[in-house]
Amino acid sequence: MDYFNQIFSLPLLEQVLLLVLVVAVFIQLFYFLFFYLRLAFHKEKGESEIQNRPVSIIVCSKNEEKNLRRIIPEIMDQDYPDFQLVVVDDQSWDGSPGILSTFKLTYPDLHVVELRENKVRMQGKKFALSMGIRAAKYDQLLLTDADCSPNSNQWIKRMIERSIEKPIVLGYSPYEKRKGLLNVIIRYDAFVSAVQYLSFAKAGIPYMGVGRNLAYRKEMFFEVGGFRKHNHISSGDDDLFINQVAKRNNTTICINKEAFVFSKPKTKWKDWVLQKRRHLTTAPHYKFRDKFLLSLFPMVYTAFVLSAVSLLFLHTLPLLVISIIALRFMVQLITFINSSRPLGEMKLAWFSPFLELALMTLNTVIYLRNMINKPKEWK
Repeated sequence: MDYFNQIFSLPLLEQVLLLVLVVAVFIQLFYFLFFYLRLAFHKEKGESEIQNRPVSIIVCSKNEEKNLRRIIPEIMDQDYPDFQLVVVDDQSWDGSPGILSTFKLTYPDLHVVELRENKVRMQGKKFALSMGIRAAKYDQLLLTDADCSPNSNQWIKRMIERSIEKPIVLGYSPYEKRKGLLNVIIRYDAFVSAVQYLSFAKAGIPYMGVGRNLAYRKEMFFEVGGFRKHNHISSGDDDLFINQVAKRNNTTICINKEAFVFSKPKTKWKDWVLQKRRHLTTAPHYKFRDKFLLSLFPMVYTAFVLSAVSLLFLHTLPLLVISIIALRFMVQLITFINSSRPLGEMKLAWFSPFLELALMTLNTVIYLRNMINKPKEWK
């Protein structure tokens, strides 16, 4: 009761700031407990019958000579009864064509699609991926990138097991661990993104997937006209397509560690910023519901930080303010630590309050830069 009297005796500005703080924390706690904590309770189902479902794996490549030498044997050595690998060579000018020709002699189930020009002027790698899907022999598709590496030879099996349940399977693709702050930021960014899209999918609100580890049916691709609705956008071959076709009843997730696909992280800040700039161009094209849910959290986080700092600066009920802030971060830590277990990122989760502030700041700067000019090339 004493606190209530103190609150109502505060100047109007401080009352408003305190209200903003409480509302912002309440909304963030809702996200943590209603959405993000779902991963902590996710149970991967046991092995199921593959039912002899053949699979076409699609890899788009542009000047990936070194990566092709590694990923083609990794995929062709997968423990799966019936699959083909379709590699789309998108106008490479390095040694990729020679490498692919050599591998074709070794692996009869390797199919190469050579592109020498983008005849329809699709943005990004959408034309290459579309040609790969057209060339695929089987209806079941599994996508990854040339700079990726499956975590085990059970990758295809684990992802396709889930596709029997529902046709769209959202996999997890973390970045390899390297030294340096940039690597920590990149890995945390991928972790938070995964927590979001995987937990939203479990809540029946699938809104995106990552093309580094994604499965869906060929027939679904052509039913919606492929990338027709967003051909003019350089990115979005994965998330905008999934945002278009994914629904509660046709989408599931796979976070079995054997199904992880590790990706090589950028090693220079400018390269990562360009990558982020491309990714951020897709969000405005999501469904309204998804844009609202995804933009609400960073907005209330900004309100939380500004109101908390202002109240502490004004020395307004410091014990109450600090208690509210502590509650918020405590719930965040509990949520992220538990949700990180199935994703193998507990160390990152422990530092989430600090990494969150850094990432939110960087994303804001990148977003403002995108308002001036947008990147167009996928390579």
